[in-house]
Amino acid sequence: MLRFRKELWLLGSRDREKAGRCFADMVIKEYKFENGPGVSKIHRHTYAFGRNPLASKSQVRMQPSLLSGHITKGDAVTISIEPNLLALSRGFVLGLDPTSVVVGVDHELDVGSLLARSRRSTTRRAEDAVFRIDKDEMAAGIGRIRDNLAKLFYAGGDERRRALVVDLQAPAFDDALLEIERQRLKDEKESVLDENQKQAVGKVLVAKDYTIMLGMPGTGKTTTIAEIIKELVKRGKTVLLSSYTHSAVDTILAKLHEADFEILRLGNVDKACLPSISKKSRG
Repeated sequence: MLRFRKELWLLGSRDREKAGRCFADMVIKEYKFENGPGVSKIHRHTYAFGRNPLASKSQVRMQPSLLSGHITKGDAVTISIEPNLLALSRGFVLGLDPTSVVVGVDHELDVGSLLARSRRSTTRRAEDAVFRIDKDEMAAGIGRIRDNLAKLFYAGGDERRRALVVDLQAPAFDDALLEIERQRLKDEKESVLDENQKQAVGKVLVAKDYTIMLGMPGTGKTTTIAEIIKELVKRGKTVLLSSYTHSAVDTILAKLHEADFEILRLGNVDKACLPSISKKSRG
């Protein structure tokens, strides 16, 4: 995360955009100020940015759609004026579509004043200012994790999750249904899962809180997860599958390729590790 943050100062905006961590060549399309009840202080000033229509054709962008990178709604970002006025303001992405991004900040961006005080900037007119919007990896990473953990201790917080995460209360299972599920899996999945895998699937299906599945490489965790997803969908559930890497998600999706339900793969389709995944799923 520290290495990514240094890139704000070490890399140009287009190089950062190629990596999906920046929006380059942006201009202000609309500005709004809201100060009514229920409006967060950090969102009082909102700016809608779009691509600079005056950018030359030689400035070929790697990401024609703003949805192709790693910046999403809710992410913390820094706002800079290209090329030299870096990290003038921090804010949060309030809205995002293929052509524009809406950022909320806690103070007005007085572009004219900023340009007038700068000796390095080659831009002098506020209407000519071109912006770059960089993802703040530190805020979106460790800071968000820390904030989520802190919320467990707030008054009126999630007492159930606090008991599980902080007090290490053991997860609960519906033992009355466990044997029924095991027997049914034995009849239906005889040729697919071994006994340990059936036990893991059964525990997931009767879990009231969560189930942690541990296995050494090659023990069939991927196959088991695929079968768990099929069983949950049979029961009318919607399943969110996530992982630290694209390849791990796609390996499981490959095992679900012949399943009789639709899969929505969120993310850049170009990052799909298997061609068959990008054909069936929608990025």
